[in-house]
Amino acid sequence: MGFDAQGFLDRYASAYNDRSPEGMRTFFDLSDPRFAVFEDFAGDLIDGEAYSAMLEAAFDATGRMSFELLRCDDFGGVAVLHAIQKVVLADVEEGMGEARIRATLWVKTDGDGPRVVSAHFSAVPSAGEACDMGGCGCAGHLGED
Repeated sequence: MGFDAQGFLDRYASAYNDRSPEGMRTFFDLSDPRFAVFEDFAGDLIDGEAYSAMLEAAFDATGRMSFELLRCDDFGGVAVLHAIQKVVLADVEEGMGEARIRATLWVKTDGDGPRVVSAHFSAVPSAGEACDMGGCGCAGHLGED
């Protein structure tokens, strides 16, 4: 039986939605010396110790997370997942909002179960922001002559 990438992402989102930092830590191999997370929006390369501390903030989170799996390349023992991470935020003043984050995860799939060893997160630009990137032809240009 192969690696169930969408199931893995769904279980991770569930741990986040349950506000369980300990549950979330089980998805990452924080002690692996290769462990690293890079977040474009923060501009920092984060090691396992620092990321473990960051996961503690999930306890205070207010959003609901889900993932849309775009692609999974399973190399037998290692899988590379490409997904859109969505976090729906409820704001009393602003109403509902959604953060869309492009996630690339390198997951060890052998041993004690799948664990993320490396991840890259970057914000998905809105249609308007994408249009500012040199005429990309996205939905933001519809209706223009």
